Amino acid sequence: MQGVATRSALTVSGLVLGLSGLLTSTASASEAWRLEQPLDSTVNRIYFGVAATGTNDAWTIGSGWTGSAEVPLAIRWDGTKWAETTLAPIDGASSRLSEISASAPDNVWVAGDRTAGAGTQRARVADPRQLRSARPSGAAQPAAAQTATVVQRWNGQAWTDIERPKPPAGMDGYISDLAAFAPNSAWVVAYDYENATGKGTYRLEHWTGKAWEKVEIPLTGNRPLQPTRVGGTGDDDLWVGATSVAADGKETPFLLHWNGKGWRQVEVPVPSDYRTGWLVNHIVPDGRGSAYVVGRVNEWNATGIPAMVTRWDGKSFSPLPNGPFDEINAATLDGSGKLWTAGWVPGDGHVLMSVWNGTEWRKDVLPPEVAATAEGSSILGFAAVPGTQGLLTSGLGSSGGLANTWGVIASLGWH
Repeated sequence: MQGVATRSALTVSGLVLGLSGLLTSTASASEAWRLEQPLDSTVNRIYFGVAATGTNDAWTIGSGWTGSAEVPLAIRWDGTKWAETTLAPIDGASSRLSEISASAPDNVWVAGDRTAGAGTQRARVADPRQLRSARPSGAAQPAAAQTATVVQRWNGQAWTDIERPKPPAGMDGYISDLAAFAPNSAWVVAYDYENATGKGTYRLEHWTGKAWEKVEIPLTGNRPLQPTRVGGTGDDDLWVGATSVAADGKETPFLLHWNGKGWRQVEVPVPSDYRTGWLVNHIVPDGRGSAYVVGRVNEWNATGIPAMVTRWDGKSFSPLPNGPFDEINAATLDGSGKLWTAGWVPGDGHVLMSVWNGTEWRKDVLPPEVAATAEGSSILGFAAVPGTQGLLTSGLGSSGGLANTWGVIASLGWH
């Protein structure tokens, strides 16, 4: 999630069926957004996340497809060019990076997963929006494979592997969010998932510089809260999105804040009652002590029910008018404080962006080269460029599900 400088990455799980709220038309964003890399140089890539610590230090991370396995990618902008960096060795037949958080040029953290065993292949999905979701899709790995988590840190010169605990036997391990503030302080939401049952266990963990420690978060009544997202501006201004799961499976979203000494929890008011409840998709810090909460109904398939966007100012929530999406798969604030989101509208396989300017949602789109090359597109991450009004976004263009992909990284108002 959002740290001092980070990205938020989450793809949607289905096609938007309804459109509501205020969404105004603007001139094509291709007049302003520009590709940072030509698409013919990013074939067979997916860029899951993006981060920036300044005009001369930005990153995109993801994976490339070799024809038989995924390979992780960490690509850096040094002020003059984008270039791949060499990661620390990762065990496994296939691996990818999906989360990134950076607080300084010499403190960049990435997380992802690795799969051991023969027969590993890139997932083939009918809709690339199913690449990642708030929960695993349940697509089984080969019987001989097990997925485990990967975390590495860039110190300004090289990557170092941060050892992670292995998941229990019969389960796969994943990381759904990451927030890093110092060499000795990084937070992750990790979960272990059992393909056979579709059940998983979620937990919040903190890297102390020596070890990963499980962090206990408060109960609500006699039920534990299940963390899903983490972000913040520092170790004394940390946000956690979580849900409380009732006996019938209905989920209630909560926002938790850690001030360095103790927790405060508040239930997130939802726009309407829904039989399976609501989830928190993203937390976007808005200065110290305030944050936007982005959520959706707890369903795999699209419902047409608009996504929830509300702002907590430390005392109360203020909901924004409905936007155009029923699930928001990326969100961030730009340098002027405007909230950006990304998703899809009916009948269009290409992603749209929507920015809240204080009075209405305004539409924006990726450069036209993406639509001219690919059947569909996805935005998987946003990042503001500190010290500027600039914005970066990462994702992919795709055709034939994931049979053909092109990594996409684009900028607005940067250089």
